[in-house]
Amino acid sequence: MTRDVASGDSVDPSGASAGGPHADRPRQRLSPRTRRVLAIGLALALVVALTMGLPRLISTTGDPEQVATDFLQAIVDGDMEQVRAHVEDAPDASDAALTAEILESATGRLEYFTVDDVDVSAGTATVTVTLGNGDRTSTARLDLTSRSDSAFAPVRWDLAPVHLPEFLIDVPVGVQEVLINGEPVSVTDLVSMESSYSPQVALQLLPGTYEITVADPGPWQEAPRVALEAPPVLGTWRKPIHDLQLDLDEAGRQQVQERMGAELEECLRSTSSLVEDCPFAVSEPGDGEPPPPESPEGPGEPEDEETLRAPDGPGTWTLREPPEIDVHPMGSFLWSVSATAVAEFTATDAEGVGEESAERVRIDAESIAYIGPDGQIRLESMSSSGFGYTYCTDSETGIVNGIAVSTMAGEWNEDTDPCAAGS
Repeated sequence: MTRDVASGDSVDPSGASAGGPHADRPRQRLSPRTRRVLAIGLALALVVALTMGLPRLISTTGDPEQVATDFLQAIVDGDMEQVRAHVEDAPDASDAALTAEILESATGRLEYFTVDDVDVSAGTATVTVTLGNGDRTSTARLDLTSRSDSAFAPVRWDLAPVHLPEFLIDVPVGVQEVLINGEPVSVTDLVSMESSYSPQVALQLLPGTYEITVADPGPWQEAPRVALEAPPVLGTWRKPIHDLQLDLDEAGRQQVQERMGAELEECLRSTSSLVEDCPFAVSEPGDGEPPPPESPEGPGEPEDEETLRAPDGPGTWTLREPPEIDVHPMGSFLWSVSATAVAEFTATDAEGVGEESAERVRIDAESIAYIGPDGQIRLESMSSSGFGYTYCTDSETGIVNGIAVSTMAGEWNEDTDPCAAGS
C-alpha cells in the first residue's frame, strides 16, 4: 500500500479502495455557509414552537404604571390634549369646559399623586393611586388593557376611558352663554336637556374649583357667581347646581320698591277700615293682629285687647315705617316679592276728629315682579286666586326676551297672543 502525498490517502495497487465495499461513493461535505443557514432555520423553528405553545409574556416596554403616571402627570401639568384623549366620551355630559384656559384659572387643582398598587392579570391591569389637592385626598383606580399588533411586537397598554366629575346645572331660560372662570362657553355646546321646564346642562370638569356665571344677564338683572367644586375624584360623580338663577340688580330692586310703595300709598288713601284689594284691613272686633315686637324706641305691642277693637265709622290710614321688601327668583324674568310693614288706622268722628286710640295692623303684601317682552318691569298682586305666565320670544332672533302674565286661570285661549297683549 502506498500513500498519495497530495491527498494523504492509502491506495491499493489493485485499484480497490481501502474504505470497504461503499468506498467507491464520493463523500458529501457542507460548506460553512450552508451549515449556518441550517442552524438559523432550526433556531427560528424553535422560537415559533415556543411562541405557539407557551403563553405570551408581558413586555416591560409597555409598563401599565408608566401609562397611568403619564396621564396623571398630564392633569397636573394642564396638558389638555393628553387629558382629553383619555377622558370618557360621556353621552350626557359635555367636555366643552376641558380647556387649558379654564383649567389655568381654577383653584384647588390636582397637585400630586402617588401610585399605591399595580395589579396585572390576564391582559388587564388596575393601577390604584392616591390623588391630592393640598386640602383633600382620595383614592382612584385606573383600568388598562394590553394589546399587541403581532406575536413578535411588544405589548402595549391602553388606558380605559376615565370618568371625570360632572355637574348638572339649571340654566335660566333664554341664556345663550355662560362664563366658566371668565371664559365664554356657548350653552348649545353643552348637552342641553330641552325636555326639562328649566333647561339643564351637564359638563365635565377636572378636579378643582371653578366659577360659573351668566355671560349677559340682560336689563334689570344680575347673575350670581356660583362655585363649582370638583373633588379630586376620577370616577362616577355628579352634582346638581340650582343656584344659577338671575336676580334683580340694584336698579331693578329700586323699580320694584317704587312700584310696591305706590300701590301701598294708593291703599292708604282709603278712609275705610275695610280696604278692598289691599293687603291690610281692620275687619271684626278682636281680629286685628298686633305687629311684632319693635325696638325699644318703637311703640311696642298694644297693652290690651281693647286697642285691637275695630273702630266704627271712617278714619285715616298711616304707614308707620317704610315697608321691608324681599325679592327672590322664581324663574327667568320672574321674581316673588314680599313686603312687610305696619299700618295704623285712626277712626274719626263726624267732624273728622281722630279718636285717642288707633288700630295697628301688619301689612303682608305678596306680589310677583316680571320683565315683559318690552323690557319693562311690571308688578302683579298675588291677592287674586292665581296666575299663569308664558315666555315670549323675539320674532327675529327667536331668543326669549320676557314673559307675559295672566292673573286669571283660563284667560288665554288659542286666539290670544299674550306676548303681544303684554308688550
